[in-house]
Amino acid sequence: MITEGPVLVGRARRIGISLAEVAGTVLYRWPEIAEVSVQAWLLPPDNQRFVEMDISHVSGNFVTANELFEGFHDAVTAVAAQAGARLPDLSALDPSDGVVQISP
Repeated sequence: MITEGPVLVGRARRIGISLAEVAGTVLYRWPEIAEVSVQAWLLPPDNQRFVEMDISHVSGNFVTANELFEGFHDAVTAVAAQAGARLPDLSALDPSDGVVQISP
C-alpha cells in the first residue's frame, strides 16, 4: 500500500467516495455515482496481476483507483454495501472475468 499520493478516504464512506491526490480531492457523493466496476489486469512484462476500480459520475466524469491506493479494499466494500451488491472476491478476480459491475 502506498502512503503518499492517491488515497481513498474512508471517512467519506457515509456520503460517498473521496479520492485525495496531490492536485486536490475529488468527492463523488452516493447519489452522483452512476456506476462502479472492478477489473483485474495482467501487466507486462511479467504478467503481474493488478486490480482497479472505475467510478463513473453522472456528469460523465470518472476516476480510477487501484489496489495500491490506501483504503482501496474499504472503498470497494463500501460501494458494494451501498449498492446492496455482493462483494466481489478481489483476490480471486481474474482478467478473464472482464469488468465486474458492483454498482448500481
